[in-house]
Amino acid sequence: MGVALEAAPYVDTGKVDHPPSASRVASAPFLLLVAVGAGLSAVSVPMLATMVFPGFGAAPMVWCACLLFVQAMVCVGCCCAHVAHRLLGVRAQVCVLAALLIISAVTLPFAVPAWSEPRGPAPVLWLLLVLTAVAGAPLSSVGMAGSLVVGWHRGTSRGTGPVGGVRLCVAGATGGVLTLMAYPFVIESIADPAGQAGWWSAGYAVFAVLTLVCGWVAGFRMPGCRLSPSAPSARRVSSGRRARRLFLAFVPSALVPAAIGDVQAGSAPAFTAGLVLFAAGMAAMAAAIPISRARVVERCLTAAAVCSMVLPWTMYVAGWRAPFAALPLTVAVVGLSGLVCYALLAGDLRDPSHLSEFLLVVSLGGALGAAFAVVAGPMVFGCDAALPVAVTALAVLPLLGDRRADLGVPVRWPGGTALVKAVVMGGPLVAVGVYLTLGEAWLVVVVMMGCLPWCVLAVRRPQVMATGAALTTAVLLWYQIPDDAVRERTLFGAYQVHPDNGWRVLSDGRTLHGYQYPSGPQRTMPVSYYGRPGPLGDLFTAYGDHSARLAVVGLGTGVVAAYGRPGQRMDFYEADPAQMDIATERFTYLTDSSAAITLIGGDPRRRLAQRPAGTYGMVVVDAFTTATPPLHLLTRQALETFARALKPGGVLAFHLTNPHVDLVPSLEATARATGLTTLVGYGQADAGRVYQASAWVAAARGAADLTALAAGTGRWQAPATDGSVRTDAHPGLFTSSR
Repeated sequence: MGVALEAAPYVDTGKVDHPPSASRVASAPFLLLVAVGAGLSAVSVPMLATMVFPGFGAAPMVWCACLLFVQAMVCVGCCCAHVAHRLLGVRAQVCVLAALLIISAVTLPFAVPAWSEPRGPAPVLWLLLVLTAVAGAPLSSVGMAGSLVVGWHRGTSRGTGPVGGVRLCVAGATGGVLTLMAYPFVIESIADPAGQAGWWSAGYAVFAVLTLVCGWVAGFRMPGCRLSPSAPSARRVSSGRRARRLFLAFVPSALVPAAIGDVQAGSAPAFTAGLVLFAAGMAAMAAAIPISRARVVERCLTAAAVCSMVLPWTMYVAGWRAPFAALPLTVAVVGLSGLVCYALLAGDLRDPSHLSEFLLVVSLGGALGAAFAVVAGPMVFGCDAALPVAVTALAVLPLLGDRRADLGVPVRWPGGTALVKAVVMGGPLVAVGVYLTLGEAWLVVVVMMGCLPWCVLAVRRPQVMATGAALTTAVLLWYQIPDDAVRERTLFGAYQVHPDNGWRVLSDGRTLHGYQYPSGPQRTMPVSYYGRPGPLGDLFTAYGDHSARLAVVGLGTGVVAAYGRPGQRMDFYEADPAQMDIATERFTYLTDSSAAITLIGGDPRRRLAQRPAGTYGMVVVDAFTTATPPLHLLTRQALETFARALKPGGVLAFHLTNPHVDLVPSLEATARATGLTTLVGYGQADAGRVYQASAWVAAARGAADLTALAAGTGRWQAPATDGSVRTDAHPGLFTSSR
């Protein structure tokens, strides 16, 4: 949540006099500037994610990368502010900052360049480079101004005491939360990405004017101000205290993107969850500062540390068995951790002369936390390990600083302490062993939540608790990696290929993407969502034999190639190079197909737009990001591109299976606005789980083109007509209807 660090407080235990009315007037622009700056930084995350989603897809990692980018730009701004504070006076700071704000305004309004298409072996790093070119200068200037203004505010009578710092912090966090909450209900509804960029530019102009006003107040000593150079402090900040600040900022900043990546119910829910989780973190910051000295902080610290023993397993099981319960639990974890960490940070600033360094260290910790969750964690662990690791870090909090949590009452019987320690350290392993043996995941949750908190509360040594939490998380990470598993983490998903009950399975997070018999004559049989007794089988029966050339958007296991006929040509369009490697090296559908197979990399929409009109007899859209198709493939402009590639009498087929979001009504409305007629077909799972329940939508230029499908099995029917039209300008990333 480094985007609001310009609102970090100055805490002083000195006596505060009631300021005159002139001081209130002089202090007002500081509060307004911090609120506007935090709002600009916060709202830029969903706004930039919306702008880049047509080229990078609406994957959760796109949101996380935008969050990392904003954190990094705030850190760059704080670094520049620290240097300016060390080398320049207030008036020189105002002049330099004004010049930077004006120069940065040249890059406004934000616009994604034409060369932004994903490329290279690391799409996340490429996306960060694109975002830097688009918005790096203005956001870093906002971060620099916010950090400098905190120091300027101390020069006013209302900024010298803790009350002024609290008000400044609450103003910033409130501005960030309000703009985040307004985005899905107001901003996204009334403006397309270009319009949003224009509104952001207007807000930037207001921010620049407020910065000049605050600089004038601070540099020219208006009534109510008493700014003077601060004498160098004799007290030095130790390396240990800097490391403590870094860690306290690292934990909540890592939790937010890690939680967003873990909530993978689908692209639209993931974006909505990202908005909620980000707002929860900022709200925790606003609430933490006023209560930083209250007793409730220690109690929350104890609760967070104790819960770190059981939360990783609980969240993992809830994500599989009760995904809708996982989001409230995750929001609670993010809020509690943010409350504790930011409260400890607020009470840590002792020396006013080190204010700019404090902001720099905290912003650096925030950027490192986001970088761990988005880049380092996936590279090191290769799976969704960032969330359990970040939650486990909460167990370390009682070991930091002077205020350690009271972890319970001492054990009074001989040998009792040693026994409790053994139970605390061995309990997670025993519970996991029961789970692996009996297969009852809820038994693990009940045992850990019922027994381990009592054991931990009976121990007064936080080292034991931290060790137990680390062991629990290590076992969880080990359990998530099946034997002979192949893992790949990219911008588009967290892929895992592993054997399961005789199948070779491909999954993306918690979403099953397909499987194949590894050997024998059945390995060429289309299974899972693509079986011949299902909707896709109906489509190929009605249209596949008459199509000499077909296009498939999305690769997966390559199972659609099993429908290929001799003499046919199938072109597979896939944006993720890692997915191509998995389909060609781990599955055999492509090599076993009777059709001629061609793999085409890059964004499918752009590649299909380059094809001559009327190239394909059928276009199958089977691309998924976690559990939902990328929403830029379901907009009106995308459907126009797909329809243009069809021959007369051709058909579009959309795979829309999703247990959490019904995309059929929206696609029907979008297709109708494009001039297409649709039918929807649903497939059922069989008793042996060879076939999975599925939902497919067929679209054609006229009802006559769908006659062969409608007259087949009777599985196809007209879809509901109560959906909303999706366009590139209004993709509905955060709202299900418009």
